[in-house]
Amino acid sequence: MNELLYNQKDLKVLKDEIEFIDTVIIPFAAMDMDMKAPVHAGNLELLQIVCVQLEKQFKGRLLITPPMMTVGEDTSLLGMYTTQLREYGFKNIIVLTHLQAEPGDMNKIRLNEIPLENMSDDMKMEMINDEVKTVMKSVISIWNQ
Repeated sequence: MNELLYNQKDLKVLKDEIEFIDTVIIPFAAMDMDMKAPVHAGNLELLQIVCVQLEKQFKGRLLITPPMMTVGEDTSLLGMYTTQLREYGFKNIIVLTHLQAEPGDMNKIRLNEIPLENMSDDMKMEMINDEVKTVMKSVISIWNQ
């Protein structure tokens, strides 16, 4: 199976393949329009880049949902969504975030806050690749639990 995207066609396939695609990753970011708004935007950009790389590396093994956003660190919607995902059949639910908030009974992988906007392209790619490798190791560790 190729990469699994959150679209109508792939979600129809997902239900038949749920025993093979047992992991879902929920990108979770802040969208506060406060003094840290540029930081939040940079964090979301990094989160999206890491998710694209995860899809490429773990084709056919996981589903990455559209990003969920929060104001503050409220995780209540995340909890409701997790319940739906468990009922759907996912065994591993992973929240990928920069936020400190604890998302309840799901696994959390916390990304570093990296100020990418002022870095050279080479350094930016090196930092992103390091984050992707760290997240991949964390996902594999969750699978091996």
